[in-house]
Amino acid sequence: MNGTYTEHPGSSDVLVISRSGRDGAPITYQAHPGHRPVINPVAAWNGIRINGASHIVVRGLEVKGSSADISLADAERGASTTSGKYNGNCIWAEPNKSSGTTPHHIDIIGNTVHHCPGLGIGSRGADHMTIDRNHVYATSWYTVFATSGISILAARDIERGDPGKYKIRVTNNTVHDNETKVKWERCKCYSDGNGIIIDTLKDKAKAGESGPDYQGRVLVANNVSYNNGGSGLHSFKSQHVDILHNTAYQNGRSTRMESYANIFAHDSRDVRILNNVAHGRPGQATNSRSKNVDVTYDYNIYYGGKTPEVKGPHDIIADPRFVAPGHGAEADFRLSKGSPAIGSGKRLPEATTDITGVPRTAGAPDRGAYAFTPTQGAVPGTAPTAATQEGSSSQNPRTQTPEQPEGQEADPAQETTGTGTVDDVRAAGDNEGLAKTGAGLATPLGLAAVALALGGWIMYLIRRRRS
Repeated sequence: MNGTYTEHPGSSDVLVISRSGRDGAPITYQAHPGHRPVINPVAAWNGIRINGASHIVVRGLEVKGSSADISLADAERGASTTSGKYNGNCIWAEPNKSSGTTPHHIDIIGNTVHHCPGLGIGSRGADHMTIDRNHVYATSWYTVFATSGISILAARDIERGDPGKYKIRVTNNTVHDNETKVKWERCKCYSDGNGIIIDTLKDKAKAGESGPDYQGRVLVANNVSYNNGGSGLHSFKSQHVDILHNTAYQNGRSTRMESYANIFAHDSRDVRILNNVAHGRPGQATNSRSKNVDVTYDYNIYYGGKTPEVKGPHDIIADPRFVAPGHGAEADFRLSKGSPAIGSGKRLPEATTDITGVPRTAGAPDRGAYAFTPTQGAVPGTAPTAATQEGSSSQNPRTQTPEQPEGQEADPAQETTGTGTVDDVRAAGDNEGLAKTGAGLATPLGLAAVALALGGWIMYLIRRRRS
């Protein structure tokens, strides 16, 4: 219910979730109808921590950290691996520290997450994660752990993984203003502060993690990522990742480290980077071929920044013509009339709607997170709401045929770091497209309502109204 909920004195978390739901009957934590509670970690390590629990839904909550009350000078003086005040995460899922139980089937949907000095939303050693329709901003500023806005780290398969089936999805999120301003304790250097990172799904031991390479597939689609300190979104030391229909604008803002590219893969394999729009800063890297194996870039639009290291035959270097690009909350990254992104992408069955739930055209789709809809669009600078997405089936598809894209460059030479053809993209030899979708994206609202009473009772137990 309404109120500001902080941790009890000496507690590590405002809310810790350690009891699991069941398959088809998850435990849901959400606002009481008509209420707007705020989870506010002050000196805690986490606003919400999922501790080895499974079949959990966290929906429609606000988690607000205390970074706005911390100065950089104070954070640098207080930088420590033992202080939650400067390292607190907003929403975090991890294995149970005592039993090692892997959290799985976790849905983080439609939350507003901001000003946590540590990570925004993320997991370590989890499986079957869905992070969808969240607004994540102004996180990671003061932590010594090099975090990001949204992070999937060292995922674990709870059953035999299949590279042809999605088990982790990061979709329809808006992430911005996430940046690391304090040195990472491991290397005593500045690192990360990305919008979205898929991190160390392979070669885990080299990064101090444990377990075999993750074999499930990861979908990163329809996200808008802008003005972050590190990348807009990327795959690092990972595999079986599809990065589709995302929009990234002038990330790499940090002056403390070498600028990361907007959208890219590094030291990764079996990664597809398709139908994205990336507008870079002057001098910013555009993408990367470094240490990649079977990584395909194609049907992307690049503008600004350096010449791409890799350029697929259908990649375009041209101004994407956003409606009102910028760094503030009023920024609008929808496509304006005449954009070369309109009607020039590759049809992908994995992304048939855009970030607002608008169906993509049956022909060649528009590139980026937004479909071109002159009479209908999202509110500038905000993530789509759960109501928008869940009601998308009743929205009308666009009826206007887009103009012929302008400014396209065709490169007769295919430049990818993989061996498969771009026009017939496959995942692990699957002849039915990039990947089979697998389980549904979100838990039905009816099940969420059943669990509401339990969620409200636990919230009541931890509530302490701030004066």
